Amino acid sequence: MATDLLSRLRRLAPTAPQERPVVPPIVRRARARRRRRLTATVTLLVVVPLVTAVSTYAKDVDRGVHVLGVDLGGHSRADAVRLLRDNLRQRITTPVPVRVGTATASVDPAAAGLTLDVEATVERAVAATPGPFAWLHGGITVEPVVHADPTRLYEALMTHLGTQGDAPVLPAVRFDKQHPVAVYPVSGRGLDRRTVGAIMESGWLRRGTVDFPVVDLVPRSTKADVDRLLTGLATPAVAAPLVLVTPRGEVTVPVPAIAAALKLESDADGLVQPSLDAAALRKAVPSLAKVELDATDATFTVEQDRPVVKPQVDGQQADLVAGTPAILAALRTSATPRRVEVGLTAKPAAVSSTQLGALGIREKLSTFTTKFVAGQSRVVNIRTMAEALRGAVVRPDQTFSLNGHVGQRTHAKGYVDAPGIEDGKIKNSPGGGVSQVATTLFNAVFYAGLQDVEHRPHTYWFDRYPSVIEATVVYPSLDLRFRNDSPNGVLIDTATTDTSVTVTLYGTKRWDVTAEYGPRTKTVQPATTYLREPDCNPTDGLPGFTQEAFRVFKQDGKEIRRERFAWRYDPEPHFICGPAPAAPAGG
Repeated sequence: MATDLLSRLRRLAPTAPQERPVVPPIVRRARARRRRRLTATVTLLVVVPLVTAVSTYAKDVDRGVHVLGVDLGGHSRADAVRLLRDNLRQRITTPVPVRVGTATASVDPAAAGLTLDVEATVERAVAATPGPFAWLHGGITVEPVVHADPTRLYEALMTHLGTQGDAPVLPAVRFDKQHPVAVYPVSGRGLDRRTVGAIMESGWLRRGTVDFPVVDLVPRSTKADVDRLLTGLATPAVAAPLVLVTPRGEVTVPVPAIAAALKLESDADGLVQPSLDAAALRKAVPSLAKVELDATDATFTVEQDRPVVKPQVDGQQADLVAGTPAILAALRTSATPRRVEVGLTAKPAAVSSTQLGALGIREKLSTFTTKFVAGQSRVVNIRTMAEALRGAVVRPDQTFSLNGHVGQRTHAKGYVDAPGIEDGKIKNSPGGGVSQVATTLFNAVFYAGLQDVEHRPHTYWFDRYPSVIEATVVYPSLDLRFRNDSPNGVLIDTATTDTSVTVTLYGTKRWDVTAEYGPRTKTVQPATTYLREPDCNPTDGLPGFTQEAFRVFKQDGKEIRRERFAWRYDPEPHFICGPAPAAPAGG
């Protein structure tokens, strides 16, 4: 019993900590080697596939990089660009669902100026480094590089604002003649034009509706600001004239000109910043021209039958932009005399020799001459139009209009009354005979190989012109137009003598052009008509006929193509001025 009790008490008593068995060093070293082998094995099981995967996809874009749901990982830049374009081609043209306040609508991406910069987006993807742990969790998403045109987007959204909006009254100070009138600001409701671009850029292409809140629009300039402008600038500005002192002399700016040039309008945010309208000031003060020098544009001249660029000459003008702060400071005081020193600055020519030189106008393309009888009134008009045409430059892809360039033929421009076709008769009018210039120009265009856009031959054929390949013009109903379909510019040069007019075109030659004619058919003899009219011009009469001509384009002697022209001429009546002879009496 005692023995059993002792055993039971030993089992119930707390167990004393046991001593760790002593492990010999040789056993410890063996166990450590086994642990290192196990760790290396597990590491290799995880790392080797990862290293293999990374090396497999080690191109420009790391594995695990996504843009708008498109996986670009493991692709080169070029492949990533193609992949992104192919996957987003439809999405970037699909109307964008928007919510303007409470109104739902859609916006055309093109109308809003929305663009996805694919190349910049791919560069952003190339710079991204997901790392192994991000890759194991699905990778990372890179934001696309998108742009919106804030102005176009704002206009597109405003069409859906409807009655939710109430346009603010923007502050200003305006002049009623020379009396300043304040326009005080009034807040409104609408879209904040400063934020719509950023909202669209962050929301577009995310497959959701882009929200544009309707907010209070509070002009930045207050009523107190307007009052300060009214009393501190607008009122004293028109109290007295202003004298501009330039290195070339003094110019007085009268009060009406000050009122026309001083601008106290707010910007789109309702902030009024005083400014000076230099163009309005020059228009209101013609005497500024006496201290300024006009610029002379670069032009072409023809020397020894070759086009030569005559360089531009820059002018000088009063530097009203740099002088604006001093002018505004002077206008704030009503003390007289008010004088402001204004320097001169260069007035660049509109056309430079560099610009003309880049047009590739270097050789003769074609030339054509037509003859006329010396001393006729129509010769004056031919010369007047030829001079107006000389020196015209037609830029690549530009369509040239003879009526548009020369304008209406009037006595004030030097044209005189001369015979021309009107309602089938030969009548006198300003500019009569200028169709000879049109015909000469059309032939030069024809043989230069330039594109015919609009021309019409005469109703009657005149033997001073080639048949079919000729043109008439009447302002403004009948025009001669051609398109410069070459990659280089074209210079029009003209020359006249007592008996001829010549048009020569210069540029870079592309074609050798010839004309081939078909036979005249359907010939009709003229009838004799007696005219009892004060404005009567007699004619000898010419037969009418139908004919076609072909423009043949050649290069290196080989025909490339040909173009057909055709026309039917009415017979020119034999007009006799006076009464018809009496019929013989019957027997």
